[in-house]
Amino acid sequence: MLPLVLLAACSAAEPRPEAAVPGPVPAAWPALALVETGDVPLWFELAPGGPELIHSPESASLEPFVPWPHARFAVDMLAWEDTLVMAVNLDGFLVMGPAEVDPGSAHNANLLLRRVSSGGHWAPYTVGSLFFWRGTPAALLYRNDFFAELYPVSPQPQVFALDASSPVPLGAEIPALSGAPPDGSWEAESLRQGPSGYWYYRVRERGGQRNQTSYFRARSLEGEGERISLAQWRNSEIPLGPQRIPPVLAAMIDGISSLNPGGGEGGPALRLQVVSPEFEGPRVFSSAPPAFDGEPLPRLYGFFREGQKPLALLVFPDGRGLYSRGAEARPFSLPPLPQGFVYTGIAAVGDSVVALWEEQDGAGIGAAGFMLFRPRRRE
Repeated sequence: MLPLVLLAACSAAEPRPEAAVPGPVPAAWPALALVETGDVPLWFELAPGGPELIHSPESASLEPFVPWPHARFAVDMLAWEDTLVMAVNLDGFLVMGPAEVDPGSAHNANLLLRRVSSGGHWAPYTVGSLFFWRGTPAALLYRNDFFAELYPVSPQPQVFALDASSPVPLGAEIPALSGAPPDGSWEAESLRQGPSGYWYYRVRERGGQRNQTSYFRARSLEGEGERISLAQWRNSEIPLGPQRIPPVLAAMIDGISSLNPGGGEGGPALRLQVVSPEFEGPRVFSSAPPAFDGEPLPRLYGFFREGQKPLALLVFPDGRGLYSRGAEARPFSLPPLPQGFVYTGIAAVGDSVVALWEEQDGAGIGAAGFMLFRPRRRE
């Protein structure tokens, strides 16, 4: 029997009285679903109207493969206090946090899912980055014309953030990005914080004869940026070295490497993408010094948190992984996916694990969504 899932599209004007969300999640954000997770996986597909519960990825809609800049998928995740925030391309934000249910209620839901959608404003654009702006999750939008004709209207502004008083994302002016001409002929298309602490961003000319690209960095998003060379930009993209991996994950690397063909101690480097409430944004590490031979590193996804409920997770795109609740790391495996599907990220909210999944074909994405489950304690 499936755990309870309440899929009632609750508006801000008609909230469910039995649910309240502590922490940073305000009531202005429309509630989408109350969810009770368990050891039976719950699969959600990212549909035009928001996440929809499906039986399994095999039963997902037969979406045509679309180049990733124009596909609906979870671009990235941020751990924000006790909540998890996803940026969904073409749509907006999904916010997942603990649900407090009235003791007299018949429901045992432990998660509340909120959708803070742009109402179609994001649809012509691509989400280039998810990051924190003044302590709040924000997304950078830009026009991607690599696979399609240039959309004629530039996003103004380019950054949209969650706002406690608004049921939709609100535009935000980032001082570091304000140097571009206001006519929309130049757009930032990537923004991230590098290992040095600087913020790095790439700005490209749109619709011009030369389509030039410039690279910048800024000590703070509140200040002005300075132009840098292409070499400096590329150096800023190098993953953090193995000595920078958080100790709880570093202790698990040898074990997870042994699950990878050709892995094990001294084996090839792994690209480790980590989500954690201990970080101010996504972090990317390398488990060993990369060989710089032009070949992409095998991907590995991780999550960790400290405190009273420590948890660490490492997982490969095929679902094989390790977990630790503060004791010895143990192997586990996410449910197997159909051929052509992969996992693209992992995180946790409370005792529940969140795993992103996609149907991929080269640079194209078909169906995409996320899976929720609450693993049984065995220690």
